[in-house]
Amino acid sequence: MTSLPLISVSGVENHLLAGLPIIDVRAPVEFADGSLPGSVNLPIMNNEERALVGTCYKQKGQEAAIKLGHSLVGGEVKASRVRAWSEYLRENPQSLLACFRGGLRSKIAQQWLAEAGLEVVRIEGGYKKIRQHLVESTIKFSSDRHPLLVISGATGSGKTLLLRSLASHRPVCDLEKWAHHRGSAFGGYPSGQPPQINFENQLALDLIRAQNSNIERPLLIEDESRLIGRNVQPPTLFEHLRASPVVLIEESLESRVQVTFEDYILQSPIARGSVSDGIETFAAYKKSLEKITKKLGGLRAQEVMSDIKSAEQAFVEKKDLEPSKVWIQKLLAWYYDPMYLGSLESRSPQILFRGTREQCREFLLKS
Repeated sequence: MTSLPLISVSGVENHLLAGLPIIDVRAPVEFADGSLPGSVNLPIMNNEERALVGTCYKQKGQEAAIKLGHSLVGGEVKASRVRAWSEYLRENPQSLLACFRGGLRSKIAQQWLAEAGLEVVRIEGGYKKIRQHLVESTIKFSSDRHPLLVISGATGSGKTLLLRSLASHRPVCDLEKWAHHRGSAFGGYPSGQPPQINFENQLALDLIRAQNSNIERPLLIEDESRLIGRNVQPPTLFEHLRASPVVLIEESLESRVQVTFEDYILQSPIARGSVSDGIETFAAYKKSLEKITKKLGGLRAQEVMSDIKSAEQAFVEKKDLEPSKVWIQKLLAWYYDPMYLGSLESRSPQILFRGTREQCREFLLKS
């Protein structure tokens, strides 16, 4: 094959930080397990074709497998895949090309595109090499003890709101954004969570941005448990977070109920007014309550369940959302507050500042 352009790890890192796209030619089943940020899956072989070639490789060797691959992806099949890559490249000319190890599949795709008159840069070492670089970057960030400042506070105090309001002023790591989960028993979204690998890859980019930043201020990160839904914080990062100083938001229970109500009710499918959406969302909340019944206590869990059902009925009959504040307040006072206070007491973190969310924001803007 003619020598075609490659890009090294450092170049790919800059590409990812700029939010530019990558054409990933791996099979959909590989892509679903994990991908690089900004990737689109335009496979050179579908899952069935990949499985056939893989079996052939094991039984007959590489030469036979390559021959089978060309026979499976030839003629109109090949033409349709080149068209898909070409159309995407014309709309996204800065795209890079990747397969698993930067080997045969991406080389063939790159050559086919060159024959079609389009040049695309291939990632040297492929997805595997960049993934390893991102993992190592997270470990290095934590091992080097790059300064972190943790935004803490009881559930509903607005930690995420504060973090995101400061994102344009200083480096932040948005754990909930990348986990697509609000970090509580009730915090899931209908669209689900990303694969663990994708979560880790996005976190790594936040940490790299902080390390590359000329702003000599600690990276802001929200105080989260090791588990955020089913996504797990990388161990070294979590240990670093738990050992770092804290800015503590202190808001009244009434304020926290309102923030939680806005997040979990007014910004949920319930607020769209569709009865089916509302019933589905309340069903998810009832299921979440069942999961914490043992920790909450049987009698209290029964009471909260009754409140959720009453809130659901008020929504279905009158589109009244206010009754949800009743069960939200009880969950904050009976479940989340004791758990949070116990965790904070056991850690005894260094508290640099404490105050309302607005006072904490002013402190962080100045510090």
